[in-house]
Amino acid sequence: MYNKEELLQINNDYERALKLVSIIFQGKKDKEGEPYINHLIRVSKKLKNPNTRVAGLLHDTIEDIEYMSFNSLTELKFNDEIIELIRLVTKDPSLNYHDQITKIIVSNNIEAIKLKYADMSDNYDLERLKKLSPEQQEYFHHKYGPEIIRLKEILEERGTIND
Repeated sequence: MYNKEELLQINNDYERALKLVSIIFQGKKDKEGEPYINHLIRVSKKLKNPNTRVAGLLHDTIEDIEYMSFNSLTELKFNDEIIELIRLVTKDPSLNYHDQITKIIVSNNIEAIKLKYADMSDNYDLERLKKLSPEQQEYFHHKYGPEIIRLKEILEERGTIND
């Protein structure tokens, strides 16, 4: 568990988010057995907008850490834009994956689309996928392949793929 008062002493949103995820994801591993925080940092580094970079660090907190909530993030003084980005990309259990991506696209929030694209690009990284079993590779290919293409096309159409 994190110390709220200690985190609130950190004025910089990015540094506060990095400290938070370093605490709450401590000991957690990704599907390749690597520290999970590495995924969060890689996603964040792919993004340019300061609020989106913070959301990149925090994007899995709600769905992966049972005691974290949007209210927790508000109490930790993350701004409304950051929280909305996280809300848009957080898994909705009532939606299948295609519909979840559609929800992000129809939100028309370009930063949420960039965030999800960065997340999926990291999850779908071929070097990372090579470390998985053929069955896991096939699963991720079918899950992420078509959806990452959809997001990339939206970003290219809007001329924001590299923004």
